[in-house]
Amino acid sequence: MSADYDRLFHSSEPGKPVDDATAIVDRDAILKAAAAASPPPPVPVGETSSTDVPVAPTAATQTQAAAQPRHAEAAPQMPAPMPQPPATAPQWPQNPMLRAPQQQQFGQGARHEQARTLPGPAARVAPGPAPSQFADLDPEVSGQWRAGQAIPSPAAPGPTSAASMGNHRAIDALSHVGVKTGVKMPSQRGWRHWLYLTTRINLGLSPDEVYELELHSRIRRNARDSYQIGVFGLKGGVGKTAVTVALGSAMAKVRGDRILAIDADPDGGNLADRAGRQSAATISDLLADQELSRYNDIRAYTSMNGSNLEVLSSEDYSGAQREFNDDDWKGATSVVSRYYNLVLADCGAGLFQKASRGVLSSVSGMVIVASASIDGARQAAITMDWLRQNGYQDLLGRSCVVINHVTPGKPNVDVEDLVQQFERHVPPGRVIVLPWDKHIAAGTEIQLELLSDTFQRRITELAAALSDDFDRLERR
Repeated sequence: MSADYDRLFHSSEPGKPVDDATAIVDRDAILKAAAAASPPPPVPVGETSSTDVPVAPTAATQTQAAAQPRHAEAAPQMPAPMPQPPATAPQWPQNPMLRAPQQQQFGQGARHEQARTLPGPAARVAPGPAPSQFADLDPEVSGQWRAGQAIPSPAAPGPTSAASMGNHRAIDALSHVGVKTGVKMPSQRGWRHWLYLTTRINLGLSPDEVYELELHSRIRRNARDSYQIGVFGLKGGVGKTAVTVALGSAMAKVRGDRILAIDADPDGGNLADRAGRQSAATISDLLADQELSRYNDIRAYTSMNGSNLEVLSSEDYSGAQREFNDDDWKGATSVVSRYYNLVLADCGAGLFQKASRGVLSSVSGMVIVASASIDGARQAAITMDWLRQNGYQDLLGRSCVVINHVTPGKPNVDVEDLVQQFERHVPPGRVIVLPWDKHIAAGTEIQLELLSDTFQRRITELAAALSDDFDRLERR
């Protein structure tokens, strides 16, 4: 390159014509032509231009050089003085003699490369919130949140005040906490009981014992005010009195409170004889007493059996002046209801009797007793139809049907089919089948412990079904 520079600008023979390969070029003309051809790229601030470098002649420069006068060629060729740098950043043209860098490989070059801005970290897209059962509080469920958007931060919960908590006590919430005991209740019957006695291995209660405890729990429900239950049957000899004594004894034994059974049969019932007569007083004597202010005053007219069931007998039929009527029932219940939680009524055969009408007007539960025969089934069906047609539909919904085997042996009717027919008219689980029991068939005082296990279990189920209505809001 130094040889080319000497031949272009420092020729020792001024008069010799320039050959075809070289030409004397005026630098000022070259600079003006390059500035007019293309604007130079800006030079970054702080960088200085390199030394002047001769450039190769082009067609335009040769034309301009030919137009110059000849005396310019004879004049000594001295490099032009460097222009004064302007006040602003210098704009230097590109040198045509230098090889232009490849744009597709290196861009603008290291000297003229624009300052690069490093890309920032990619914006993190938060995943969608988990589904919530509160659509108005969940942005995704409510439609307020879309993918790629920032999740709105939930508002911080405010302080809980005593007013927002209400009047609920902390000790009341502990009643709903389940507590497991490490001690099992040993079985009282069956092979589990004998295993516990011989080996002291306690396997706990049997499923039958657990079911019995559930029945007892239902029977122990609280009866608001004085709950009255009537026992009815359209035909005599179906076992209404035996069912009344057994039912009252089972409830008194399980509940442990005061339960009274009243003989409301106007045709001379024997309720006191079947329960165990201890007093000769009758319901007429109770109604004649005007100084009844305490429980002990009532207790003087009643009899109590071994299960703590109290019985108020009716007047002796041979010495009665009139039959038991609805006024007697209302007068007796108005007195005893203040001292007894449950009152049972052993009614006569018939629904048109005055005593039966008085009982129907005040009872909250009802037991319809029928014998396990086709005749007894018809009487029970007539009773249910009569209740429905005479405005006692609500009482029928709180009634139980008892199919009682009053004679041993197989009856002449399909009992299972009979149960399915009766369950269409009363709530489920309220049709009870009582087996024949020789202790009841003897006609003597009924003792709950002498009844068969099956009979006791059925009576307990009957008591539990009636007790389910103790906490019902609909009361007569």
